[in-house]
Amino acid sequence: MDALDGSCQNVSNRYNDVLMLDLAILGFLKEQPRHGYDLRRRLSELGLRSVSFGSLYPALRRLDRNRFVETIDGARRKKVYQITTAGEARFKELIEDRTTEDEDDRSFNLRVAFFKYLDPEVRLRLLEQRKMILSDRADQDLVRLRRTRERIDRYTLSLIEREANHTAADIDWLDELIATEQAAIRRRRPTIGRLKRTIT
Repeated sequence: MDALDGSCQNVSNRYNDVLMLDLAILGFLKEQPRHGYDLRRRLSELGLRSVSFGSLYPALRRLDRNRFVETIDGARRKKVYQITTAGEARFKELIEDRTTEDEDDRSFNLRVAFFKYLDPEVRLRLLEQRKMILSDRADQDLVRLRRTRERIDRYTLSLIEREANHTAADIDWLDELIATEQAAIRRRRPTIGRLKRTIT
């Protein structure tokens, strides 16, 4: 059963990596059409340095087959990729999908990198979901620390404490983003109300 669980987890991780790469590619193509080298550079700047051309080009071909991207002629005969209408819909689906406890930091941070394309209400929903997940994780870390403090060596203890501190810092970061989105929503609502009164 352990081997099966490990195999299922590996499959899940690979699937999540594929979705994360799709989101990143489509997000960068929303900004402007790009060729492969430019996409690779932008992925690296975003922190996805492990994405090689051996991973990027198969992903682009798959997105092209699904009609999420298309190629156009670029300068010096370089193949340039641009997002399609179907790709725009796929990007929206990926970035707005409910975050779960299985989503790792890399994947969620990638969503945040493209938050500019979302309405404040959607951003707020995702941030609050993520905070709830991390708050549960922090509670579990605290329970684990209390139960094992007297039975583990100081190096293992330091790792648990480091993880707990990292989670706490992420929650503080989310609190700041949530406050920003709540303020943006409050500013928008009076404006929308005035527009409705003007129309009627």
